[in-house]
Amino acid sequence: MNKKIFMQEALLLAKEAFDEGEVPVGAVVTIGNKVIGRGRNRREKGKNALFHAETEAINEACRRLGGWRLWECDLYVTLEPCPMCAGAIINSRIKNVVFGAYDNKNGACGSVVNLFTSDFSYKPSYEGGFMEEECSRILTDFFKSIRKKNDKNFKNELQVNNMERIESFNVDHTKLMRGMYISRIDGDVVTYDIRTRRPNVEEVMETGAIHTVEHLFATFVRNSALKDNIIYFGPMGCRTGFYFLTTGITHGDALKLTQDALKFIADFEGDVPGVSAIECGNYRDHDLPGAKKEAADQVDVLKNWTTADMIY
Repeated sequence: MNKKIFMQEALLLAKEAFDEGEVPVGAVVTIGNKVIGRGRNRREKGKNALFHAETEAINEACRRLGGWRLWECDLYVTLEPCPMCAGAIINSRIKNVVFGAYDNKNGACGSVVNLFTSDFSYKPSYEGGFMEEECSRILTDFFKSIRKKNDKNFKNELQVNNMERIESFNVDHTKLMRGMYISRIDGDVVTYDIRTRRPNVEEVMETGAIHTVEHLFATFVRNSALKDNIIYFGPMGCRTGFYFLTTGITHGDALKLTQDALKFIADFEGDVPGVSAIECGNYRDHDLPGAKKEAADQVDVLKNWTTADMIY
């Protein structure tokens, strides 16, 4: 019997666990000079507390031998068995256990408790610390990699927390009402917030209606007398309004153009422009009646709106 070869086999299984982000523990069950059961820790991937290396190896050995008594078998594992696995070893009647690294937190073969010397009806023989350096190193390397990853995530979080907040995040959305506001000014470019819902109070817009409003509004303004002053029109991710970007026109012009575009949508009949597989990335998701209602509601909101109302 070559203990080193069997422990090396267990270490290869531990390496597989390492590569999958699991705590690297591997185990083999042998009979004579033959491996009949292999296992490795896969609790995270399997989302199961029972998926330890030893229990996997024991399970495979029982299946291959066709019975639960493994009294002629040995088990090699890279880490001292925990209480659950020590219990499985006792109950499966494994003859001898060889483990590598000691586990000072959960070890049940002498480090915390020793179930193998307790007054159970069966007591396996065991040897700890075999190829301890190799078995400990893979665990040390794994936890170093976890700490390094956590440090990187922490640094990324600090970086995000230290970033300058974008202007729209500084608006108190709990007080924001429906309307049209100047969101930001970047040189000659003005971003307007056309707010169609009270954030976090009213239900958000449906995607089909949003999509149709986008097609009709963009078509209208890009065919208007101010078409050369239009940069962009599109929905907010929160589905409570739209962004409208212009350049070289007054706030009053932008407000009047928005009012006209919304009235155009509210009164629109016929085929929505750009609604085909060739012209649109999601042409099936359109809702003209919903868009008309959204527009009509916003026309009422902006009916008496002035540039003085456009300040948050």
